[in-house]
Amino acid sequence: MLRGLKWRGHGTAARPSAIRRLLVPLDGSVEAASAIEPALRIARSLQVPVELMTVHDPVHGTWARDIDDTAAGLLYEHVEVAVVGAGWAGDVIVEAVAEHPGTMVCMATHSRDRFSRLVAGSVTEHVLRHAEAPVMMVGPRYLPGEAEGLYERAVVCCDGGHRDEVTLAAAESWARQLKLELELVHVLGRGADDGTAARISDAAARLEENGLAARATVTTGADPAESLIELFAQRPGSLAVLASHARVGLPRIVLGSVSSKVLEASPVPLLLTRVP
Repeated sequence: MLRGLKWRGHGTAARPSAIRRLLVPLDGSVEAASAIEPALRIARSLQVPVELMTVHDPVHGTWARDIDDTAAGLLYEHVEVAVVGAGWAGDVIVEAVAEHPGTMVCMATHSRDRFSRLVAGSVTEHVLRHAEAPVMMVGPRYLPGEAEGLYERAVVCCDGGHRDEVTLAAAESWARQLKLELELVHVLGRGADDGTAARISDAAARLEENGLAARATVTTGADPAESLIELFAQRPGSLAVLASHARVGLPRIVLGSVSSKVLEASPVPLLLTRVP
């Protein structure tokens, strides 16, 4: 049995620090505001503050003018507001994360973005590449849950590669903080199984031994992204955990074909783990 989170010879991955604060960047758009609800669900579970942030941009008009009214209308006591008078939103978010360890960024991706490749210079790319913090992404097809409901499950997407080490370590940390059940999922494509299904089952058993509720699910499908999206639709009120990686030196950040397709159509929020 697999006794640790070691995959293909890699060492144990570092776990994220405790979540002490949720940061939601707003630009005045409906899409950006869709990230508030999932952030509140996590904040309620941990009883930590949510900060709504906007960067004042009188030239392009892309700041949240009604941010105070938005905060006042939320059914949560620990909501803060930050209006930054100057700067580019990407830099402002990264700097805010650096100043407040334990921050989780919760942000929405607009439907106008190209999900397979986030154009260099975008706020999303900059945050994913540079912020030393977990990032929860809300796609354009996100379906809000119950206003007062808490997340109960994290669906952890495993592909059998070295990224699974980082993904599993992060998922375990979040599960302990948020009291989540873990469902480790692997999609078998065409051809014989390379042993990943057995390793996923062993990892779930190890997590159970360490006091977490965990199970393994192995499904089949020619398109892993479509299979995952179908599974998410059957797990309302869940979070999904996926790996992402920035290719240093390239003018664009590539989430990976599966991750980007999932983000485009996922009905649940995605917690992205950054893999070097």
